[in-house]
Amino acid sequence: MRRVELVQLGLGHVGRATAQIVLEERKRWRERHGIDVRYHAVADTSGALVGEDLLPRAVKLKEGGGSLSELGVEPLDSVLASEPEPGVTRIVVDLAVHGGTFPQDLAGVRNGSFLVLSNKGPLSGPSADYHRLISETPDRLWYEATVGAGMPIISTLKYLLESGDEVFEIQASPSGTLGFIMSAVESGRSFSEAVREAVDLHYAEPDPRDDLSGLDVARKAIILARTIGREIELGDIPYESLVPEGLEDVPQEEFMRRLPEADDAFAERLNSVEAGHMLRYLATIPKDGPVEVGLMDTPVESPFGPIDGPENVFDFHTRRYDDVTLTVTGPGAGPHRTASGVVYDILDIVNKAVAESDGPRDTEES
Repeated sequence: MRRVELVQLGLGHVGRATAQIVLEERKRWRERHGIDVRYHAVADTSGALVGEDLLPRAVKLKEGGGSLSELGVEPLDSVLASEPEPGVTRIVVDLAVHGGTFPQDLAGVRNGSFLVLSNKGPLSGPSADYHRLISETPDRLWYEATVGAGMPIISTLKYLLESGDEVFEIQASPSGTLGFIMSAVESGRSFSEAVREAVDLHYAEPDPRDDLSGLDVARKAIILARTIGREIELGDIPYESLVPEGLEDVPQEEFMRRLPEADDAFAERLNSVEAGHMLRYLATIPKDGPVEVGLMDTPVESPFGPIDGPENVFDFHTRRYDDVTLTVTGPGAGPHRTASGVVYDILDIVNKAVAESDGPRDTEES
């Protein structure tokens, strides 16, 4: 029986969905795959709760906006510094929302842990930090859920590169939140109604300016660009914000209350495109040249024209996919969809760890 222990950073929407899937599915994993998955600790900004006995209470506490400190926590650094028992595979699962966890991620992998990310911060920060983390985790970093939620975007890109293909350009609609808002307004709802609905459905962050600012798309663009080998910083990407002017820094409650002020202007902008075209919030990542992030006038016949709801579209133009591009489409927002990508990475790590521990098999007949 392969023992796996998780140290999970973050119990937000995605973190709670991940814990739910793990707790619901691990009996089946144990019986079918011989994998015993346990929570060693969960953490928020107040510290780490060690053991999983209090995990159900911790989930309910975080749902109500509480802090794990109410249940008694230990310093996260000391938890990450502790070594797992022999034969145990430890995975640090970083699901924090706003980054800031690079030192903890680095400490975990330096202690022999694998690292799974839905948090984009560690891979979209300064290049020096990115290369430092990559050098520490050449075979121990999984980050499928940083781009496209549970869609196979990072794995598809890596398969293309590892097979010897050359990526000329990636064009993507990588925000399920913005895709949902754009299609909702096109169908007749106001901008403010669409934003509120995106928040209620957990497609957007509680403060939707985190999505509307375009920063989230810019971070995804950096991750894709760095995966294909580009040296790039966040400051190299001018990204367009959809946050209404004058509402950038007001309190969240005031922002939501005043959002209808932008309804007419947003509707007018969407209706200003020429016939047969639509506005889509896209990222264009070429092999060379500037990365572009913002609203783009797109033909209806393009892969991005039919976007409906929280749909993501990724279009890969490569040496082998030159005359006809490779397009991956699917829902790219929602806690359980993102959590599915996280859980896929966890299981992939375990399967590869088991294969490596078994060693090569002699397939020759004696």
